Amino acid sequence: MRALRTLIGALDTGLRLAAALCLAGMFALIVAQVLLRYGGGGVPVFTEEVARYAMIWMALLATAVAAREGSHIRIDFVPQALAARSRLAGRLLEGVLDVIAMTVFVTLLVQGLDMVQFAAAQRSEGLRIPLSWPYAALPVAFGFATLFALGRLVTREDRS
Repeated sequence: MRALRTLIGALDTGLRLAAALCLAGMFALIVAQVLLRYGGGGVPVFTEEVARYAMIWMALLATAVAAREGSHIRIDFVPQALAARSRLAGRLLEGVLDVIAMTVFVTLLVQGLDMVQFAAAQRSEGLRIPLSWPYAALPVAFGFATLFALGRLVTREDRS
């Protein structure tokens, strides 16, 4: 269990760093666009596209981090109220909700892989890169989210 927690912690740190770098890059590109637009000269065509892709990767990587923390979209009022009455029932419901979330994550992972395959033949307008690169954010992020949800299930008995 300790090795699993260490691995998940390292992955979480890496995802947070990658999302922060995407945010910093997006911010720098947008500031450069504004300065170049109003300061004279022209704006390179690729800057808007790279900023858009950075935003997509940032948001989806942050989604995986939220899945690790259990702060993704879910209603936690019912499990908390149930746990106040019966700790076992509250933990059981938390486990069921994590299984449901993991099912959604696996579905999005599989659909994301299909989207990457479909987009591989297309190229982006500005950078002329395969569109599978930005689309890869979906299976990558939900692959990590699935791993994190599985980690929450496996290490549940350690958290009380």
